[in-house]
Amino acid sequence: MDQNWAAEQNIFEVIRKSEKNRHSTDVDTRLAKTHWLSDYARDIFLTMREQELRRLPMFFLSSQIEDRQKLLQFLQLVARTHKLGRCALHLAVYYLDRFLDYYRVRPDKLFMVSITCLHLAAQIENTDAFIPRFSELNQLVRNVYTLSEYKVVERKLLCFLNFELVRPTTASFVELFACSFLTRSDFAAYTEMLDECEREHNIQAFRRYGSFEQMLGSLGQQLVSMADYTLSTFPMIHPRFWPPPALLRFDRSAGSSAGRSTLLN
Repeated sequence: MDQNWAAEQNIFEVIRKSEKNRHSTDVDTRLAKTHWLSDYARDIFLTMREQELRRLPMFFLSSQIEDRQKLLQFLQLVARTHKLGRCALHLAVYYLDRFLDYYRVRPDKLFMVSITCLHLAAQIENTDAFIPRFSELNQLVRNVYTLSEYKVVERKLLCFLNFELVRPTTASFVELFACSFLTRSDFAAYTEMLDECEREHNIQAFRRYGSFEQMLGSLGQQLVSMADYTLSTFPMIHPRFWPPPALLRFDRSAGSSAGRSTLLN
């Protein structure tokens, strides 16, 4: 026990915040009748709604907010390198945001905490059997951390989350609904339309997708982008640099009044 405490002290600057009032938000059902692909899809949706209401709140009190953008970019890099899905990436950011809202981490250990969040999220969300190990993830930071340090952070995260790791994100709902809005028949008809257009006019008028999965992923990205601007659950008072609720980062270009939303794919 003493060794564990010493290891934690080497990583965290633990500052327990005072108890805050938790406010609940009424979430309106935005879908009436939808074509469900399976008999259990509606039950899955209702379960996700219940789990969403148990998400940990955000108080936007992190003193390390200036490091957030580089951590998100790093998580994107790790996810692309190991071919982790969008849902795993979004869930990892959920873990990371809540954790850094409550604890202060030594600056040189922030990447390790980010990797641990993604490792846990991949175990929950990734549909593939392959989940990268800490030793493989550690190679992206040139093995600067030890495996025992990862275990310390993993244990700390699990305790902080009270072992409640299954929490739906915007990406989770997008993945569920996108399958209802786009079918393989739509992809086949779209491809046939492009072929006919190219034969008759000798031009490629629209984007051609290499596979149904690519087309579905593009739709999911557009839905998430729309959610950035339509969700109304964002607090009225928040730091100007904090992102929209759906996704994760919002940059305002210098000298321009138009915002630019940067998606985590």
